[in-house]
Amino acid sequence: MLRIGIAGLGVISASHLEAIGRLKEKAVIAAVCDIDTIKRGKVPGAVFYTDLETMLKCERLDCLHVCLPHHLHVPAGRLAARYGVHVFMEKPAGLDGEDVESLIEDQESQKIKIGVCLQNRCNETTKKMREILSSGKYGRLRGCKAIVTWDRTRDYYTKDPWRGKRSESGGGVMLSQAIHTLDLLELFCGNPVWVKGLAGNLLLEDIEVEDTACAHIAFEDHVSAVFYGTVTHCSNSSIELEIIMEDAVFCIKNNRLIRLKNHHETVLAYDNILPGGKDYYGYSHYNAIREFYEELEGRNGSHTRLQEAKKVNVLIDKIMESAKSGKKVYF
Repeated sequence: MLRIGIAGLGVISASHLEAIGRLKEKAVIAAVCDIDTIKRGKVPGAVFYTDLETMLKCERLDCLHVCLPHHLHVPAGRLAARYGVHVFMEKPAGLDGEDVESLIEDQESQKIKIGVCLQNRCNETTKKMREILSSGKYGRLRGCKAIVTWDRTRDYYTKDPWRGKRSESGGGVMLSQAIHTLDLLELFCGNPVWVKGLAGNLLLEDIEVEDTACAHIAFEDHVSAVFYGTVTHCSNSSIELEIIMEDAVFCIKNNRLIRLKNHHETVLAYDNILPGGKDYYGYSHYNAIREFYEELEGRNGSHTRLQEAKKVNVLIDKIMESAKSGKKVYF
């Protein structure tokens, strides 16, 4: 039985708590940590701490779930590594590519596993699309389109001010909301060669981070992609990924993978929709956590490694660099 600790009992921790609760044959939440003492008792049976290092010193933990503000992800991961505790970390892995690299060094020196919660990689639609791309059945990949149109009001940033501060959040719509979609874009398209991007604030002018961004990304093998993301929409719409191949077009939207060929639509896969989740987040926290635990148990589990998670950080870094310079940026 894995003994689990949780650092941070904010909004995103609910997804982790729900998933761990469904994995009670594998894991028990032994301890939790949050600076807000009002949250004491939120997880019955778990010892409550207000200091992470104290928790790591006093508890025998197998895995720490990091559900903290972005700027605390790497420090918490490095602290857990020092105590030999494996880490399952909410996205992003760090504020930028350089931040993630420092954690990779600690992971390797302390010989622990660190998984990053890019849970949409575990979606049934994603797995089926990757099978299709690998099969070569529909010819070569020509390009992709990725769209994220969500709603984040000023209250969202007022309630948790770190979200609007670049030094603490690392970024806006790309790093905080569209990171999963950009991750899938790279997963489908491969290695980026150059990017030309724009980023700024259409509506939320009193925050330091971008509320809107777009980019053209050139990948290897003459594959190209366009991306648009904003949090100025009136609703949290389903993300949309369109994958253009020589002999068919595929679309992931509303938890379905659809093939469009010869003017006919065919549904090829559905994501497993679970009660109580936010459908625009995706439903695969459970799958990502289960697979990580199985790897810790020495079974055939898997996880998104830091080296993989770093790629989307670097992509976002390059889009922001291009937006500032007004020029193409090469990888």
